[in-house]
Amino acid sequence: MKKVIAARSRKRKQDRSCEKEEQVPDDDEPVSVKASGKKGSSAQDKSFSFFLSDPDVLDCPICFNPLTTPVYQCENGHVACSACCSRILEKKCASCFLSIGSIRSRALEKVLESIKVPCANAEYGCTETLRYSDKSGHESQCNFVPCSCPHSDCNFVSSFSDLPAHYRTEHGSSASAGVRFSYDKPFKVTLDSDDDVTILQEVNGEKLFIVHNFVAGLGNAVSVFCIQPELLPNYRCQISAKSNGCSLEMNSFTKNIQNSAMARLATILSSRFLVIPTDYFGAGQPRNFEICIFRSYE
Repeated sequence: MKKVIAARSRKRKQDRSCEKEEQVPDDDEPVSVKASGKKGSSAQDKSFSFFLSDPDVLDCPICFNPLTTPVYQCENGHVACSACCSRILEKKCASCFLSIGSIRSRALEKVLESIKVPCANAEYGCTETLRYSDKSGHESQCNFVPCSCPHSDCNFVSSFSDLPAHYRTEHGSSASAGVRFSYDKPFKVTLDSDDDVTILQEVNGEKLFIVHNFVAGLGNAVSVFCIQPELLPNYRCQISAKSNGCSLEMNSFTKNIQNSAMARLATILSSRFLVIPTDYFGAGQPRNFEICIFRSYE
């Protein structure tokens, strides 16, 4: 068991090292952090900024997640997070195999509590400064997560709130600009081919949506997505298709994605799509849909 733990730990370190080499080909980029606290007997808070050349020292060496209080150490000073300590059989250190899980690393806990770091989405508008241990939790729910322009020839990335203005200015008048719509009013969309994406612009410039269509089993799956952070509310929507006296309709909710490339996988993993049988529209007939996006949320 000792050999297995050590081997896994070494392998994870090697894998992580390889990932870093791919992301930063020349040298490690230091991270700017801010420390705050009280100095001496003065009641005045003291703070200063410094660069951390190896941010990994603040991560658990076993699971590589940010260390959070409580942090445990063995007698040799090797540390591990409480979650890993509870999972390790026989409570043995993964580095030296001494007992771990009963001695708190108080000094490191104080460091973790005093260090503040900016959100990774600061360049997209987030002004939060967080404890290092809270950083990943915040960023998983941050409303300033970067979103990509859905236009096929554009690499623009911004916060979701800035994206509609960019799209309207740069692509709004182009032939591939998509369909403009108003909430609570049905509108027509024609999908020309399989694996087709049609961009929807809300007329007041509030949000960007896309209609995604791709081949799935015995037909096509058609779904509607909103380009915004995942945790924001989903809009209620209705999709209907009529052909040769037949009618198909789905009442559901949009799903949030941050770029159009995510649409196919998001459709597969969810049940929010309308299935159109292969021969439903007939040979040579346009694939016309009526869609309504409501201003009400899930």
